[in-house]
Amino acid sequence: MKNKFDIYSKGMNHLDANEKEPLDFIRIPRYNRKNIDIPARILNHWDKMDLLINRNPIGATYSFNLAESFWLKLIQKLRAYNLPLDLIKQLKEELCTLPKAEELAIIDDNAVDFMISQDNTLTRKDIENLYKSADFLEFVSKIRPTFLENILLDLILTRSDRRILINENGEVILFNYEKSNPNEDYNQKLSEFLGKTYLSISLFDIIKDLIKFLGEDECSEHQNILSKDEAMILKLLKQDDISKIEITFNDKTKKAETIKVTKNNSVNNFSRVQDLILRNGYQDISIKTQKGKVVQCTNTTKYKLDTE
Repeated sequence: MKNKFDIYSKGMNHLDANEKEPLDFIRIPRYNRKNIDIPARILNHWDKMDLLINRNPIGATYSFNLAESFWLKLIQKLRAYNLPLDLIKQLKEELCTLPKAEELAIIDDNAVDFMISQDNTLTRKDIENLYKSADFLEFVSKIRPTFLENILLDLILTRSDRRILINENGEVILFNYEKSNPNEDYNQKLSEFLGKTYLSISLFDIIKDLIKFLGEDECSEHQNILSKDEAMILKLLKQDDISKIEITFNDKTKKAETIKVTKNNSVNNFSRVQDLILRNGYQDISIKTQKGKVVQCTNTTKYKLDTE
């Protein structure tokens, strides 16, 4: 069982590669209000209303960790729908509580898939035994993740479709479209909830907002929200001169292996074509001429992705 427990630890290490303690990567403050693009006057108001996870000392510069930044972007989303501050405060109190041991021991299919992807010798039975083991319960007891941190970890690891559902009476349900809940009372309430009008807030949209404001490099090098390949692809998609992106998958592993990027470059002399060749190394280049002059150069560069 110790070996199987190590697999779970690998999953945490995937997120927590550069920190000394589990969850430090989402708990150590790294960001200020400019990083997440929220004006000081708004933060001051939210602080007075007790909406921030940690009250800011008077006169101190605002500083936030990843979990707090996630919560602040969620407040922004909720306020965009004119939801009252009292409801948001109530939600904060619920999210900042510690789950019971039995709630943390519920088998998550997405987490199972992730652990099996890290070690294909694992079976579902192995993982079920892991979740029930004393080692696992001791590990979870040590790191003591709040509901908010647990949701954030799940979003990063499994990319699951988690949502906050809110009805016209201000009732709130946390819902995962990809995970069943064994609690009969919860399922009864959910059934009644879904039968009426409600607002659905995607929590993965909050992750996308964080990536936008923190940047792809930060989210891959320090937070592990993105892999290096994902960060590279997202940065490529932002470039205006790219006309085509092709990703090749391995039929056996079902993983992406290479990416080919085609750019259109307007050029007015042959030396510019030479510069493209020398600067970018080996690639496919096609040249369009008009009246004997080079007017356009299309170059396709191939990148090998990390398949480990």
